[in-house]
Amino acid sequence: MMLTFFGIVDTIKIMNTITIPKNLIKTKSEDLMVISRKEYEGMKAKSLPVCFLKGEKARSLDKRVEEALKEHKKGKTEKLESFLEKEYSNLHK
Repeated sequence: MMLTFFGIVDTIKIMNTITIPKNLIKTKSEDLMVISRKEYEGMKAKSLPVCFLKGEKARSLDKRVEEALKEHKKGKTEKLESFLEKEYSNLHK
């Protein structure tokens, strides 16, 4: 794949060509994006870290989530708004 960019500076035509190896584009449905370093760093700073649990920690979290979903289905949970009013009334408003 070859991308060509044109720019005009003081009536002089400048052409920059970037060659992208085919192995960097894995499928036809995959999009390729070009963004500035500043924009990339801003997006990176706002992203949430991703971690993968293994073994006992993963099983423990799975069990806690399963129990929480059961409680929610039974109606034993409360909305965040009412929880904050009740537990943190001095902070909530």
